[in-house]
Amino acid sequence: MKQTVLAKSFIGAAASLVLGVAFVNCSSNSPDSIGAGTGNNSGGGGAGLTTSVNLPDASTSGSSGAGGNGGGATPNPDANCGSSTSTASKMPTDVVLILDRSGSMSESIAEDCCCDNTCAKATGLKTCADTTNCTQRWPALTSAVTATISKASEVRWALKLFSSPSSSGSSSCTVNTGVEVQFGRPTGDITAAITGATPGGATPTAKAITTATAYLKTVNDQNSKVILLATDGEPNCAGGSSQTKDEAGTVTAAQAALAAGFKVYVIGIGPAGSISNLDSFAQAGGTGKYYPATSADDLAKALLDISKAVSDCTFTINPGKNGDVNNLAVYVDGSPVAKDPANGWSVGSSSTQVVINGSTCEKLKAGTATQVQVWIGCPGSPPPPLL
Repeated sequence: MKQTVLAKSFIGAAASLVLGVAFVNCSSNSPDSIGAGTGNNSGGGGAGLTTSVNLPDASTSGSSGAGGNGGGATPNPDANCGSSTSTASKMPTDVVLILDRSGSMSESIAEDCCCDNTCAKATGLKTCADTTNCTQRWPALTSAVTATISKASEVRWALKLFSSPSSSGSSSCTVNTGVEVQFGRPTGDITAAITGATPGGATPTAKAITTATAYLKTVNDQNSKVILLATDGEPNCAGGSSQTKDEAGTVTAAQAALAAGFKVYVIGIGPAGSISNLDSFAQAGGTGKYYPATSADDLAKALLDISKAVSDCTFTINPGKNGDVNNLAVYVDGSPVAKDPANGWSVGSSSTQVVINGSTCEKLKAGTATQVQVWIGCPGSPPPPLL
């Protein structure tokens, strides 16, 4: 029997994830292939299932049953519900990066001080005691983002910067509509946008989240969608004033994003004392706690961890002309997975999507489980074995 597999890799996984789709023999004589017992390639046992459904190894070409003869015809393109093979693929996740480019992003990532005199004059802060090993927040963020988006093949990225610079180059509480880089653009466009930007202006975080939410609502695909906010401090711009804090408005914006179906992940850049409110934003956005980053390595790890976290386990299947999407079975690393929306598999937003849930999905993300097979039966055919 033919079988098509597609290799996919989760970020940081030790091995590739292989997804195969196998079809049961649906020829007119297929009922004769099913007997009272199941055998195997070595013979032994009563008349049993043909190997076209002897999963998880759907590619085996032998037969089962007494004397090694299962009694069923070898499937061919006309005998397999109109198709002998089907291609399946893992669906990506849409992530809007919301990056804080406020004036304080020119400060040290480890302390509330400046790495050079230019920053000190602009912010009124002192120069750090050790400027030799001082890392500014914005360059650290742009470097980590560039490295992450080049590796995260399971994610589609869009970019929103805040605040938005005016035509004169200055900025305060302004956040333009839309995004700087839309989904589907090369990752190099994001790299160019962030390396060409400089810190300046206030921190209108609530407006930025609201703008990203509005943009995601216009994206008409079946991918999961989330927001990733990276910021270094207290949001302001309540009522349009850079002198007025806006923690309550930011919580409300994150809640609205979650209500629209978009979780909000939060990275806090800089010392914990200046970003203690970020857990409330993550909680409002449905992700619990923010990811702290007081070094360039912390930033890179946080972005990578979130990229893995948002990568879900949704797969598309092609049932062919006559495959029955209501007669499915799913196997992970050779073992059957129960149909369970909490900790098994379930049908996705359409009948041609299969979602792996719970601990099994986490194993696939971590690379401790690597192979997924989806069995698609014909209308009226019996279920596969071991279910």
